Amino acid sequence: MRLSLKKILWLGLSVTVIGFTAFQIFSINQAARKTLALERARLLMQNRIPFEKKILAPHFSPNLEIWQNTENTRDFVRFQDSYFAATDGGLVRYSDEGAVLKHFTVLDGLPESDLTCLTVFGGKLFIGTRTKNLVTFDGIHFENYIWKDRNAQAVTSFFEANGKLLIGTFAGGLLEFDGQSFTEIKSDKTKILAVNSLFGDGARLFVGTFDNGLWIYENDTWSHYTNLDGLPSNRVVGIAIKDKKLFVATDFGLAVLEDKSFRTIAHFPSLSSLISQADKLILTKDNGRISVYDKSTTDLSAPESMQNARLVAVDEKLWLLSDKGILAITGERLKPFNQRQNRLLTNNFISAIALDHKENLWAGTFRNGLDVVSEDRGKRKHVETEEVREINYLESSGEIMQAATSSGLIQIKSDFTIENLTKKDGLPSNSITHFSGEFVATAKGLAVREKEKFHVLSAVQGLPSNSVYALLRMGKKLYAGTLSGLAEIENNRIIRTFKDTNSNLTTNWVTSLCSANERIFIGTYGGGVFELLPSGEIHSFQLETGKFTVNPNAIFTDGDRLYAGTLTGVKILDLKTGEWKTFKSFLPAETVLAVTGSAENIYFGTTNGIAKARKDYFAKGE
Repeated sequence: MRLSLKKILWLGLSVTVIGFTAFQIFSINQAARKTLALERARLLMQNRIPFEKKILAPHFSPNLEIWQNTENTRDFVRFQDSYFAATDGGLVRYSDEGAVLKHFTVLDGLPESDLTCLTVFGGKLFIGTRTKNLVTFDGIHFENYIWKDRNAQAVTSFFEANGKLLIGTFAGGLLEFDGQSFTEIKSDKTKILAVNSLFGDGARLFVGTFDNGLWIYENDTWSHYTNLDGLPSNRVVGIAIKDKKLFVATDFGLAVLEDKSFRTIAHFPSLSSLISQADKLILTKDNGRISVYDKSTTDLSAPESMQNARLVAVDEKLWLLSDKGILAITGERLKPFNQRQNRLLTNNFISAIALDHKENLWAGTFRNGLDVVSEDRGKRKHVETEEVREINYLESSGEIMQAATSSGLIQIKSDFTIENLTKKDGLPSNSITHFSGEFVATAKGLAVREKEKFHVLSAVQGLPSNSVYALLRMGKKLYAGTLSGLAEIENNRIIRTFKDTNSNLTTNWVTSLCSANERIFIGTYGGGVFELLPSGEIHSFQLETGKFTVNPNAIFTDGDRLYAGTLTGVKILDLKTGEWKTFKSFLPAETVLAVTGSAENIYFGTTNGIAKARKDYFAKGE
């Protein structure tokens, strides 16, 4: 049947209109895609992070040693032909049997010892640090990526997705690394901060935070869940998928996502980790208590009390990491993996150090008492009780070691029997910061012992502050550094004070005092080092050194040099030339809390272990 001319024209017009419409739709779609691509490229460039890449050189000097505990394990991975563990005492390489093959420290090139997380990406080991951004290791050399436009504070987690490495940080945002450059990932214009954990499931990305709940990225859209949406807490410690359901662990309990909100299914105070394996949800508390969740919870095991416990899966095996090392989990059995060494230190946070009459090094920690290390680097003794725990200062007197602690003035005899002086004995406070002979510095004044009794000098008698931090005896005089200035004391009377209002002591908080060749040096919080001249004038070294913080009781002299422990390394004054230098690259941590020395060596107690340096190291200027 023939079509009429009218129908043919109408059909042609319809085809033309349809074609034109389709072309218009295609053009609009292409334009939208192009606009979207341009916008993404613009945002990509806008979120691009400037960085610096440094090759880290090791210290080959035979004059340096690092003493650290490597049991506090934060992460654990397989790299090349070995296992590697990130600890607060550096990087440890283990054999398959758990033998230590190598302990990598700052002397091997690490920028710091406090390591937080590990992953393998692009054939290299990626290492997160507490303060030094990102480190990579190819099996021989270390390199450091430093983000120049932000203070990340800490790298917390890694996750590989679509051939790129996602990097969680505490204060620097959520970052993406493609092997060449770094980009920050945001929810629209909102920074994702305090990242605690990263997890992925196909096209979905899950970001757990320390204090702001959970972020989920899916189909180019971010969604955000907090305790207002049913999470037991805003601190997310683990994320897992089981039976196509999303489970989120917080420090208050376990929740499951249902109908766009969360429902708490188990209450777990101090929950620290969650992992899904063999169709089971396995959880652990901070103290290492492990449970399996399957509609109800059953206890898997009860290991010895520990801290900072978390679960990881490596080589299709489940492992428990904590401050007690690494445990392999097989069924309901826990087997120690890393062979325990003769640990020199119980804890790396060294708050006080001193040598006894046999030149054994006593190392006081912030919360785990004392370690005694002999000359051949063997740990002789660990002392820890309810009283001997938080050590502020150590000093040897014959065969007795005295310790200023938060629980009183401790005396430890050669047989390690302990005597403790407290408020019951007349001290104004149990919080002891320093002592010198019959004088005891406390948080509530200066105690003076006379005939087995104490009387107290306080602000009432003219002390600048009742918070006394440091003492120094010079002949018949005693100098007391306080929160509000320096006091000069003679015959138990305060005869003069030095403050920013009546002297050149521009910073009142005096943290350390030291006598070097009859010269009196004053360490302060934020103002650096001052010198009290024989004329009674105060001389400042700020023109030479700038302002800095000297940590409490962290000044020492060997007669040739003055060593001041700071928040950013050790400041050293050559007493002959008057030249100041700063050293920090050989230290396990930049924060130096204690300094002492022998005829040959100087010891530096830091927040991540002890550095031992022969005096030749400083004489040669290595």
